[in-house]
Amino acid sequence: MVALGINLLVKDSRVIVSLYKLTLEDEGKINQEVWHTGREAGKLDTEPISIEIERPEDPIRVKQYPTSLEGRWGLKPIIKGLITKGILEPCTSRHNTPILAIRKADGSYQSVQDLRAVNERTKTWFPVVANPYTLLNRVSPEDVWYSVIDLKDAFWTCPLAEGSRDYFAFQWEDPDTNRKQQLRWASLPQGFVDSSNLFGQALEQLLSKFSPGEGTKILQYVDDLLIAGPEEKKVRECTILLLNFLGEKGLKVSKSKLQFTEPEVKYLGHWITKGKKRLDPERVAGIIKLPPPRNKRQVRQLLGLLGYCRQWIEGYSKKVKFLCEKLTTDKLKWTEQDKRELTYLKEALMAAPVLSLPDVRKKFQLFIDVTNHTAHGVLTQDWAGDGKPVGYISKLLDPVSRGWPTCLQAIVAVALLVEEAKKITFGAPLVVYTAHNVRTILQQKADKWLTDARLLKYEAILIHAPELELRTTTAKNPAEFLFGEASEGLTHNCSELIEFQTKVRADLEEEKLEEREKWFVDGSARVLEGKRKSGYAIIDGKPGEVVKSGPLSASWSAQACELYAVLQALKGLKGRAGTIFTDSKYAFGVVHTFGKIWEEKD
Repeated sequence: MVALGINLLVKDSRVIVSLYKLTLEDEGKINQEVWHTGREAGKLDTEPISIEIERPEDPIRVKQYPTSLEGRWGLKPIIKGLITKGILEPCTSRHNTPILAIRKADGSYQSVQDLRAVNERTKTWFPVVANPYTLLNRVSPEDVWYSVIDLKDAFWTCPLAEGSRDYFAFQWEDPDTNRKQQLRWASLPQGFVDSSNLFGQALEQLLSKFSPGEGTKILQYVDDLLIAGPEEKKVRECTILLLNFLGEKGLKVSKSKLQFTEPEVKYLGHWITKGKKRLDPERVAGIIKLPPPRNKRQVRQLLGLLGYCRQWIEGYSKKVKFLCEKLTTDKLKWTEQDKRELTYLKEALMAAPVLSLPDVRKKFQLFIDVTNHTAHGVLTQDWAGDGKPVGYISKLLDPVSRGWPTCLQAIVAVALLVEEAKKITFGAPLVVYTAHNVRTILQQKADKWLTDARLLKYEAILIHAPELELRTTTAKNPAEFLFGEASEGLTHNCSELIEFQTKVRADLEEEKLEEREKWFVDGSARVLEGKRKSGYAIIDGKPGEVVKSGPLSASWSAQACELYAVLQALKGLKGRAGTIFTDSKYAFGVVHTFGKIWEEKD
């Protein structure tokens, strides 16, 4: 196709024929050794990689699965080619894991090694692979020219240390001679748990020695490279220089998959063009066609596929909650309600919007709301006077905060989504809009509900962050925020609403009454003379007499004793006005803060 000067690209289920951007002049500037021809393998200029496993003295032995004669014939040219290239080599190893002959759609075969037993015993390195969820945030709206380089057989370019090769041995039976022998990988094998991480680190170290030039940038995700910049000429020059650099270092590039200096490219399942990104329709169609999961493994696979698209799905965490709950049950049961939920989720995916690429030089706006224990929001930036969505963000609240009043849940929601938004904003100014006066609640009401650790954490995120501004809005959902006015103001008073939601009874106050009864209560549990004892006492403050006291069950905690003392005092003051004093913060909190919540749960 390159020789004919055309490029074939599948887009939206259509084959598009376009002029190939790589001209003969460009070809003349590129080292031809960089192109993958299939005749020889690339070899990365790096130190051989060593692998450590647990209990190395105990061999990893899994017998070879039965393989059909047709499958072995299909694999023979592949195996022979890998031996010729030095990627596979004969061996005699104490270890063995099986290979499978996978038939592809075109009738050819692919070799896949089942390395699960090796993966379970491997001492893996800390993963430093780029997060595809946030990687594209480095591309700015000014970057309107792109190139995409796909490295061919990238893992096989990384040599394995001699002492690590035996772990990846497998048995091969020649279909013509029926001779059995062991082969092992001399390079990083596909299917190994650490291959992506180890190759990604090796390539990243290599790319650190390459300068892309002013105005252009290089993004790397394992073996996929994106060059982006505002000027066509500079992106073209940078791409040619990078291709030559990769060729010099022993890497091979797929010429047929090269996207060379294009205004629109496909990268990591996204289409990128003119400061915008959208999901690849082929990826969306693949998810839509998936049947309902039949086991937990399929649920995890579905969550993984959907998680990659979460920025495009409004209220993602809430919409996938039913799938997450399936992982906590002993046996997977799929109901009609689950079927409807999955349909709604797929419809949201089909309606995924085009998102703007973030510009970290400009201010961001984040609208946040919390409903049904889920924080959800939309991150936007102004464009020609309108708010353009950069991404949808959502998080489930933790079990503790789910029991709090809605206005207090807003603190958690804002803190969670602000931290998530930082992955996109990279410290740029951020204005947060919510229907709750978060700053006032945090500074005046939160101490009753939040532990000191939580309070300090949320204050650091929301109060002491110079790039963050908190505002209120009357908007009730992301759509209203995007297409309406972000007007300030509140439809309710958060402090009054919290008081109303947390009062067990209307006449219960936190301040003492100057007149009427004054009772002091206490409860305790301690060990005396080797025996655990518990009890309580109620003292009338005016005459200083004991109103009531007695022992309690030795199994009761001090908190339970304190609460029992308050309960008995309340019963004793029934029909009268009075003040009960306690030194138990727990008992005080139950009466003034948590009692109403418990009542509603019952």
